[in-house]
Amino acid sequence: MIFLALLVGNAFIWQQSIVGGILLVAFVVGFGTWVGRWAAPDEQGVVRIWIGTWMLLSTVMLAGSAAYYVAEFTRPVAVMLAGFTGLAAWWLSRHAKIGWLERPHDLVSEAKHWVVPSVWLAAAIAMAALSSLAWMLSSAATVDSVRSAWTFVPASVFLAFGLALTCIFALLIRGKERTLSILLCMAALFLFLAAAIIIFPLGFGFDPFIHQATEEHIAIFGSITPKPFYYVGQYALVLFIHHVFSLPIASINTLLVPLLAALSLPIAWYAAAAHLLRDRRVATATLAGLFLIPLGSFILTTPQGLANLWTLLLILAAVPALVRDERPHVWPLVIPSLAALAVHPIAGLPAVLFVILLASDPVRNASRPVVSRIIFWSGAAVGCVVLPLSFMANSLRSTGSLGINLSSLSNLSILSSLSPFLANRFNPLLDFVYLYGYNAITLIVAIALIGWWISRKLVRGALRIPTIMAAALAINWFLLSTAVDFSFLIDYERQNFAARLVPLAAFFLVPFLILAVGTWMARVRQGPVSLRVGTIVLLAALGTASFYLAYPRNDAYETGHGFNVSQTDVDAVHAIENDAAGAAYAVLANQTVSAAAVRELGFVRYFGDQFFYPIPTGGDLYALFLRMNDGPSLETATQALNLVNIKCAADQNCTQAEVTTLYYVVNDYWWEAPRIVETAKGTTTDWWALDGGAVHVFKFLVDKSR
Repeated sequence: MIFLALLVGNAFIWQQSIVGGILLVAFVVGFGTWVGRWAAPDEQGVVRIWIGTWMLLSTVMLAGSAAYYVAEFTRPVAVMLAGFTGLAAWWLSRHAKIGWLERPHDLVSEAKHWVVPSVWLAAAIAMAALSSLAWMLSSAATVDSVRSAWTFVPASVFLAFGLALTCIFALLIRGKERTLSILLCMAALFLFLAAAIIIFPLGFGFDPFIHQATEEHIAIFGSITPKPFYYVGQYALVLFIHHVFSLPIASINTLLVPLLAALSLPIAWYAAAAHLLRDRRVATATLAGLFLIPLGSFILTTPQGLANLWTLLLILAAVPALVRDERPHVWPLVIPSLAALAVHPIAGLPAVLFVILLASDPVRNASRPVVSRIIFWSGAAVGCVVLPLSFMANSLRSTGSLGINLSSLSNLSILSSLSPFLANRFNPLLDFVYLYGYNAITLIVAIALIGWWISRKLVRGALRIPTIMAAALAINWFLLSTAVDFSFLIDYERQNFAARLVPLAAFFLVPFLILAVGTWMARVRQGPVSLRVGTIVLLAALGTASFYLAYPRNDAYETGHGFNVSQTDVDAVHAIENDAAGAAYAVLANQTVSAAAVRELGFVRYFGDQFFYPIPTGGDLYALFLRMNDGPSLETATQALNLVNIKCAADQNCTQAEVTTLYYVVNDYWWEAPRIVETAKGTTTDWWALDGGAVHVFKFLVDKSR
């Protein structure tokens, strides 16, 4: 009650971020521990805390989403939710039952023992290397437009990270000082995922700007119109932390997914490995495999990234239920699976189906075999087509058509991407990185097949459910890549939705990956020193390659096209806003300038359903921006203004005056930018340049009579 009193006082009176940060840690650890006593009564220590915290945050996401859809999500609602959550956590801890596993255990603790000096030396080198890495990343921070996060980063960054992983993996293979090893693993994983945050202080990517602007709008008004069918789980969690603990939305939105992933994944992975392998030292060694799975979706806070994280944690948390000789209750896993669905359906629907298959497993329900088989195999069948069906339903609702082309199923060219990749750019390090990167999924599948073969002997085929889910997602990937019509997206984004299923399918193979890596590590630990050293160096090299590949690149293999938001983009947005002097206007600009506008101005102006900057990129206004790049003209500017005026006139809620001013923005990195700039100068009413020509802004005034 004292804690809740402090929480209410800071939320409504003091509103101090430092106090809020301390209260947030107390909330997560204290209430998470209480919920963990109920959700994981057989676990002890930090494993119980992570499961309880995961359940606690999932409940906040679900309850916050329900409050948002029913009414509004405001500060009083968030504080009331915190109070009820705390009381519920206390009640659950008081009524938690004795564990249902055959072997209650504390997976992390170990007997006190003398730590040899070499362990402290390896830990010190790892910490020094990680500290150097953080310093070099911060020194490379930029507010300029660059193609890749690695543009201004020295090569010594990868040397430092590889050295840190080498020392950490050596400690992991030793497998004794688990607390120290897991903490170092968390630190390395955080820097792995936070490089873009450090390098780009203005923000990175495009989607985070949109979601942050939405969260800030909801924070002020309690809701946004129209209420989205997706993403609300993330919005509820971010706004809960903002309202209750007085932390800035920008900071929460920046750190949420990378920090949660770094803190939770090593513990969840180790706990799952300990249940599968029954040898804690070998289970510790398998943590090296965590750095080899697809982690790119966790480098930014987006709904897809948060839902992917929740799904991966769900798979790891379900391992005790998959290992059938333990048989814990499955139904608590319904909470995080629904939370993932509230965040993003592409990850949420597979998460819910996974829990349905787990709960209806005929082996688990021997008393009702017929009903269980019907539910189980029906769920598996639906899972093979659930995502194409969801896209078809959304297309039918929004456009009146199914948005599917079955004739495209015969186009098997998409399968060519699965063939092994071998290339040579006469750069040994880069060739090694891309040899691994382009074949990573194939390698994971191959290792998972070995793990599947091992699982047939060790856990009696209990892992068939992840196998079914991985196969179902592969079928979904093929259908989305061929039959589903994404013509409403710009051409280079049409495979984006299908590509998101690849890491999800890999996540469902993680239990098999753990078994295979664990079996190898058990042999390595008993093998000669040369085998241990070779394994450590190889894994550290692969982990460093994964670090490089997790971010956009511009090198001999790939040409980066996704520039980050620069300070010049921000300055251009404010210069246009000041020049307009309060009058309505429209803008033709690329995606980064539009992201800067959303970041700086929010959703300040709409013409019907059209934002006054050209987003989304599949929209009509963006098509006119591309046409303007082909040949800047007053005619194209007039068409853009006619478009927004017509959209406003068709919407009875649009109150914008008729627009006669259009701004056209050209960044110097755009294709044929010099030609575009010189052509636009001869057609525009006025123009100016910023930062020595990094950005040109052209102003078109169109007569209303045109």
